Amino acid sequence: MYQVDIENRSMNKLKAPTFSELNLRERYDIQEWIDGNPDILGENLLIIGKEVILSSNIRLDLLAIDRKGSLVIIELKRDFSGSNVDWQAIKYASYCSAFKDEEILATYQAYLDKKHIAQNAKEEIENFINDEIEVLNQEQRIILVSREFHSDVASAVLWLNEKGLDITCIKIDPFITNNNQLIVYPTKIIPLPEAEEYIKRKAIQKKENAVQQYSSDLISFDVPEYNNDELEEKLSNFLLQQGNLTKRFIVFLEILLSENREFNREEIKEKFFKEYEIGDSVQHAGRLLSNVSQAITRKSNDFLRQFIKFGRDSDTSGAYKHSYYIDAKYRNLIHKIINEDE
Repeated sequence: MYQVDIENRSMNKLKAPTFSELNLRERYDIQEWIDGNPDILGENLLIIGKEVILSSNIRLDLLAIDRKGSLVIIELKRDFSGSNVDWQAIKYASYCSAFKDEEILATYQAYLDKKHIAQNAKEEIENFINDEIEVLNQEQRIILVSREFHSDVASAVLWLNEKGLDITCIKIDPFITNNNQLIVYPTKIIPLPEAEEYIKRKAIQKKENAVQQYSSDLISFDVPEYNNDELEEKLSNFLLQQGNLTKRFIVFLEILLSENREFNREEIKEKFFKEYEIGDSVQHAGRLLSNVSQAITRKSNDFLRQFIKFGRDSDTSGAYKHSYYIDAKYRNLIHKIINEDE
């Protein structure tokens, strides 16, 4: 790293000490810098936890969430990664993979309260993530941060990324300027920018293959041909068995019956929240709508697809449904059934 004096048109090489030589610490210096400036990691992240205690009292350095609602495990090492930091972070990610929305919100709220920030964790997360995200923590990612990485770690991370895990290595180098100022320079070394798109494509292909396998086992888009009596019996039994989903499903059907047209997903989310008070926010209502939507494509619920039609963003089985309507010839029948079951 070089510092250029523009006025004198001269260049000077900066000193590159270690963090330990500067008497800077992992927990009380580097961790605090990243906590206050997560964009040093090269992306837009929301830090939701610091020194998070997991099972067996192990401590996670920083926990974040990205715009896609994925949890991001951030593991820090001051000057040298050692040879086991990848395994350590994978262990942390495995614990975090089981976090439900309630645990994520509780962790973030505790983080905000400890910092005396008067904000609501749920609102902050919902404002941060992309609008189309319905469920938090569908994926987990790992970011490893160190001044230098052991070759074993680099090799393992490259291999794990090829297998579909999302692990990033960020190298942070300290430099001292001529006027004794500290510069911290971050560099993403894995995946290299040139290879990042390739790795993403490989990961997407792997997920699509997994979705197709899942689809063949549990999901179907086949449309049966039940008569009206069979449909009435199947829908009535379905609504009796769904528990918490029953109210939402009936509201969903009422919305589709309110006008003889196609309703887009955003309309239904708004109606769920504003007209029927389903969910704590429009985003939360969207996640509850996803539960309804998923029921429609289950193999065991083929009768639903006979009268509920929907549009999708693509022909792939994992694509989001963006609109719904009830086939006109079944509208009176469905109206009769849901009024009898209320």
